[in-house]
Amino acid sequence: MKIVSRREIPGLAVNYLADLGGAGRAPGPARLAEFVDTLEPGIPKAEKWVMMISTQFGCPVGCSMCDGGLLGFHGNLTADQMLAQVRRIAAGNPALDIGTHPKVKIHFARMGEPSLNPAVLDALELLGREYPHQGVMPSLSTVAPKSRATAPFFDRLIEVKDRHFGGGRFQLQFSLHAVDSGSRRGVIPIPTWSLDEVAAYGRRFVRPGDRRITLNFALGPGGTIDAAALAAAFDPALFLVKVTPINPTKAAEASGSANVWMQAPPSVQSPADELVRRGFRVILSPSAQEEIEAETSCGQLWSGEFKTAADVALANRRRERRSYVRPSTLPARAAAWLGEARKTGRREFPLEPGSAALLVVDMQEFFLSRRSPAYAPQARAVLPNVRALVEAFRRAGRPALFTLHAHEDPARDGGLMTWWWDKACLAGTPEASVSPVLEPARGEVLRKCRYSAFTNPSLERRLRRSGVSQLVVAGVMTNLCVESTVRDAFDLGFKTFVVADATAAHTEELHVGSLRSMAQGFSAVRLTAALARETVEAERARADEDVAPCLQGGTQ
Repeated sequence: MKIVSRREIPGLAVNYLADLGGAGRAPGPARLAEFVDTLEPGIPKAEKWVMMISTQFGCPVGCSMCDGGLLGFHGNLTADQMLAQVRRIAAGNPALDIGTHPKVKIHFARMGEPSLNPAVLDALELLGREYPHQGVMPSLSTVAPKSRATAPFFDRLIEVKDRHFGGGRFQLQFSLHAVDSGSRRGVIPIPTWSLDEVAAYGRRFVRPGDRRITLNFALGPGGTIDAAALAAAFDPALFLVKVTPINPTKAAEASGSANVWMQAPPSVQSPADELVRRGFRVILSPSAQEEIEAETSCGQLWSGEFKTAADVALANRRRERRSYVRPSTLPARAAAWLGEARKTGRREFPLEPGSAALLVVDMQEFFLSRRSPAYAPQARAVLPNVRALVEAFRRAGRPALFTLHAHEDPARDGGLMTWWWDKACLAGTPEASVSPVLEPARGEVLRKCRYSAFTNPSLERRLRRSGVSQLVVAGVMTNLCVESTVRDAFDLGFKTFVVADATAAHTEELHVGSLRSMAQGFSAVRLTAALARETVEAERARADEDVAPCLQGGTQ
């Protein structure tokens, strides 16, 4: 573990940002995780010590109030990486001894959904063996994802708890946030257990002497809970209810769900009182201003690296909402684009798959990742069509080549590109890789540092050696790298087909304008379905011709 940055809030917390990626992981947020050494305000750390550790790089769930989900999901932490966080916090407190401390709460809840990482169970096993002390109390918070993958996790969790942390030394929390399924899905955008399924698990989980399971509700403005529905589903001997505000996070502010209160509003207090009358223990946990400012609350992230990544993710959500095309609207829009291109088109010529190659321009994570500052949602919209073309050309045994635009040293190889554009993609970074959806084979990817793919001289050589005279061109951006490539291909004697629904530009105006320009002077403009069908049909015809002589020879 390498501590990248550390921030101490005297008397309350120490926040850590650690590089836990290890060998083979690219630098950046995808290998970083936060963890926190803290306490509950008003309770000395010598009486209650709280550690909040991460279980994943980012989070795959994306709850509406949690900044962890804005980072995306970049993989699971190992059991050793989780225990390393505990050990680092322990080492930072030489005056405290985990072995003799009356209450050390180790909360698996900083970044990630624990039930989606099987290594959390191994970490709990290690924790039980390394710190077999009565004061050590693990706490696990989950949204209860519903999938076959998580069922074994929850089954084994009972075994691990019984073996190492029985007698009230384990705290399990289900973060429900709402009673009805529709409202829950609005907060937790993945399938989750029903209330009845949570209740049934509780009957299996809680043994005599165990702590009751917490049902947590983080409520937005005006939010409330249905006391009657909760009482009908849950046994107060097995479950308690905790209600919290939603402290300000970037995600909460963007979704309008932030809701700070120091005293429970009537919409919270009234159902809480009703639950108490029905026999439940109810915890109302108001906002603590010092925790908000220290950014130690659940859903918050404190480090500059993650704040920047969250800002990028939110900006990209806005881009998606403004995008001129989505997968659902692409077929209708593409028909209109083709009509516009035909207004200026000068030449129509047939595709000859036997002499054609596919060139996919810059369909790389720099433009396709929702975490990239250069994200282009319109490129994601056409990605399935680009994939269809790749599959068709491979089935036909024809070349499929890919370019990626990346600079090894922008000051040296950037030229006017890095003067003209604010963002530069660096070679060797995750953003420089061609989308894995396209499955580029080794040797099929060519790097370039200018608009045109032909500025990499190996492209023309490879096409000539393969007897290619026609190019089907897909990718981004239509009016920049695609059009520059098509213009150079024309001057070099290659006939080209630009695929209207497998290319994209920053705006529809630029996309259509470029298609019209290329149709007038440089290229045919076609659609994915027709080109893919013609490519595959030509391969079938060729295969039939190859088989026919063999069949004839067998009948003579």
